[in-house]
Amino acid sequence: MTNFPWVPITLAGKCFFDAVCVKPEKTLIALDFDGTLSQIVPDPKDARMYEGAATALARLAPKIAKLAIISGREVDMVRKLGKIDYRAGLENLTILGQYGVERYDVATGKYRIPEISPVIAEVEKALVALLDELGTDVAGVRLENKGRAIGVHTRQADHPQRSFELLTKPVKNIADRYGVHLEPGRLVLELRQSNLSKADALQELLNELKPEAVAMVGDDLGDLPAFQLLHQLRSPQLSCCAVVSSSAEQSDVAEFADVLCAGPPGVADWLDSLASELT
Repeated sequence: MTNFPWVPITLAGKCFFDAVCVKPEKTLIALDFDGTLSQIVPDPKDARMYEGAATALARLAPKIAKLAIISGREVDMVRKLGKIDYRAGLENLTILGQYGVERYDVATGKYRIPEISPVIAEVEKALVALLDELGTDVAGVRLENKGRAIGVHTRQADHPQRSFELLTKPVKNIADRYGVHLEPGRLVLELRQSNLSKADALQELLNELKPEAVAMVGDDLGDLPAFQLLHQLRSPQLSCCAVVSSSAEQSDVAEFADVLCAGPPGVADWLDSLASELT
């Protein structure tokens, strides 16, 4: 990154604001939560929406067709950590949780919350047994029950990267044994009952809204399918922009960027700049 909060990398990134200004009423902006709208923190329960991003979202939301948050977290957790219910100006926000399995539309209050498979409880028991077996080699690793998924977090471990590498193979074996999907991330291995990706969640919104300009903002490996989808769909009729919230932990994600932001503060500045263009 440079000293600037965000930098357009490609022609698509440089021209995206112009495309939005032509038809803001046909624009969709979708964003990840952790590492994009919130800083990455040692304990996921302590994550909070970056206030600069919250302010920018409230400025931008009334000026475009749709804002969306697409997260691996449950819908209700995103609502809680983002204080969504207490923020004015986000009436056109849709939250797609757990990669699109869950959905919540702020304007209508309508929920989509399918039942949780009992296999997740079995997966959690297997992971607890694995951590007990490895003992001090993975000291400090913690499990996060997300309802339809279990996260294995090594960020607070005595040796975060070493624990992550040590756990990758046996955790994959557990995922294979129980027929669940394994999603690696920034010092986390997530096992979930659905194999939906953020590309599926984004495609759902694209099918509904039929926008002419769309951006996906994210920071991690779980965002790559959505970035790849945008690269595939880009055309003279659909302006697509992959906006990456950069991090040293997932530097490879930056290869997909049309715009590169300096973490959540950079994302907030990009959102605010777009809102200013629409005044």
